[in-house]
Amino acid sequence: MREQFKPPLTRPQDFSAFWRSTRLQLEQMDPKVQLDSAIEGATPHVGGEIVSFLSLGHARIAGYFLHWQDARPRPLVISSHGYGNHCRPRWDWARQGVNVLSIDIRGFGISRAALPTPSRWGYVLTGIETPESSVIRAAVCDYMQGARIGLELCGDRTSKIVFEGVSFSGGLALMSQAILGLADLLAVGVPTFGWAEGRNLFVKSGSGAEISQYLARRPDHVEDTMVVLRYFDAVNFADQVNCPVLLALGLKDEVVPAKTVYAIANHLQVPYELLEFPVSHSDGPEQQQWNQFESYWMRLALEGLPAQFGSRTAFTAGSLPD
Repeated sequence: MREQFKPPLTRPQDFSAFWRSTRLQLEQMDPKVQLDSAIEGATPHVGGEIVSFLSLGHARIAGYFLHWQDARPRPLVISSHGYGNHCRPRWDWARQGVNVLSIDIRGFGISRAALPTPSRWGYVLTGIETPESSVIRAAVCDYMQGARIGLELCGDRTSKIVFEGVSFSGGLALMSQAILGLADLLAVGVPTFGWAEGRNLFVKSGSGAEISQYLARRPDHVEDTMVVLRYFDAVNFADQVNCPVLLALGLKDEVVPAKTVYAIANHLQVPYELLEFPVSHSDGPEQQQWNQFESYWMRLALEGLPAQFGSRTAFTAGSLPD
């Protein structure tokens, strides 16, 4: 059952101006797109290349672009990866009938060189001194720029756009959609960065734990750090999302606690459905139930949203709509 938890918004006074300026910087930049080596696994129907482009600070970001070799309009899926992880070519998605751009965020995977010196306190604390210098701002920009490049590459062969992400990339996808408004569907599982203040109380691993450990050792930095993190709190973006949302959480999760996801859900102003799984960020057998999340958003991408989407907000594993 969906928890009725709705913390107050903590948007800084210049929150909207900050993100308008950031978006404008990206729009004025020549991304200098390069299509590089072909990716192993292509078929006569579906091809793939590594694509790279310039993002915030003129960092070169790379990803895997998989596309059908025809002129038929298809859904375009923009995706990324979890914290400390990297993308892989999602041939399994592409072969179901979609085009895919999976972006390695700066500092990870094939974009590792774009962040040569992450903070010794942890990746997420790189540039934490100001919102302008924060690596989280740069990561959101990498996702946004990737979405713009993906749409440019597919052009009129795009029937709809899906922003997808789980954990780290779930937070990036949600913030990117709130800023850009490009997607027709936002499919995010356990999105990171929700409810910045609460994360310090509940998170025991991942990026939230890095922040908590940093603040425990540097208590004089608590106030300034929390002010910066409010610019990247997914709760502060939720009511600005303008497309239907498929949201998922794990009731037991030490990386992205359920309460932080409920905080996001209860600020959404658009039709949404919330999938509740027993666990997330787990190595146990129950984690396999998350395959239902992927299957469901793919069905929505290919077949469209049913008329009753969002009429019932919460579903548990095994009770997903037909």
